[in-house]
Amino acid sequence: MAPTAEPTPELDLLLPEQDVSLAPLPLRAGFPFTVTANIENPSNSPALDVPVMVYISALQERIGYAPFLKVFTVTVPASDTLTIDVPVDWNLAGGEHQLWLQVNRLPEAWQSRLPLQPESESSNNIVLLDLVVDPFDAYVSDLCPGRVDVEVGPADVLPEPDQQRVLVRVHNVGNQAVYNLPVVVMGDNLSGIAYSPAIAPCGGTVEVSVATDRPFAQGESLSVQVNPAGWASGLTEDDFDNNQVAVVAGLAPGADIPLGSGLEDYDFSISTADIETPEAWIVQVTVHNLGTRDAAMVPIRIENANGRKLTDAIPLVQGEGSGVAAIRVGYLWTRGGTLTFTVNPEDAKGAYPERNRENNVAVFALP
Repeated sequence: MAPTAEPTPELDLLLPEQDVSLAPLPLRAGFPFTVTANIENPSNSPALDVPVMVYISALQERIGYAPFLKVFTVTVPASDTLTIDVPVDWNLAGGEHQLWLQVNRLPEAWQSRLPLQPESESSNNIVLLDLVVDPFDAYVSDLCPGRVDVEVGPADVLPEPDQQRVLVRVHNVGNQAVYNLPVVVMGDNLSGIAYSPAIAPCGGTVEVSVATDRPFAQGESLSVQVNPAGWASGLTEDDFDNNQVAVVAGLAPGADIPLGSGLEDYDFSISTADIETPEAWIVQVTVHNLGTRDAAMVPIRIENANGRKLTDAIPLVQGEGSGVAAIRVGYLWTRGGTLTFTVNPEDAKGAYPERNRENNVAVFALP
């Protein structure tokens, strides 16, 4: 008589919510963090190769948003607790998110890849936490005094009569990121206004193009104001004296704004090794910044061999550091095809001033 096979021991795993933590806090847009959790196995048998899922999604998703997903297996010794650390390198934008953490409990669509193991009670195998990610404009730096202060100088203004516009370089010398600041150009019966993108603190710089409502000629006097005092939607500053400058439209059309320290603050780079495909139709891109200043919403253009393209943005690329974003590219996806990535394209809306663009392009072969 053939021996009867021993039944597979049934698991009894626990995932206590109080043993799930995140660090560092507070969570900030563009900054990586780690999810730490304890998985308990009170039974006398080890839990071999049980699947674990970590999923982070936004309560309100925007165009181009991709959730964070990581699925893997672990072995929990008998009568013991296993601590797992899951790095989250996703560049989550600011706002409200939810964290799903599950062990030996997966959606049916994924169970064929990582089969579950017998367990009579799995209701205690899941933790759902609400996460709040501070947006970039809540970012405060300790590298300079605590104040709101933007400035513009004569060397930061370039009138272009042939283009009917004025290029204005705005510096943020305060310690808090700012965004959507009015940049106003006034002249003899002419005016123009534009709004700045996000500007990193402690010396962050952006270039704003202000179109005027009528043409102007060489020799005309112009007044440029950034965040004018008393503006309804402006910011309150301790010092408004450095927010205004008077210039004469005397530079040759198309001349470059003289290079100052701000233009050396951004130097983005990307390589093929910085691109991954964690899931079909999603690419994870890491962009490096060899400059010293943080940059918000750095544009990135992706193009396939057929000329189809899309433009997205990296929410935050840290100075002398990097930024990571997950981007949906299903529209461009061709099995075995190639994608060309260009970070901070010169002609993109919101592009940063950058002198070295030789390392801004990478070509990636799709699986």
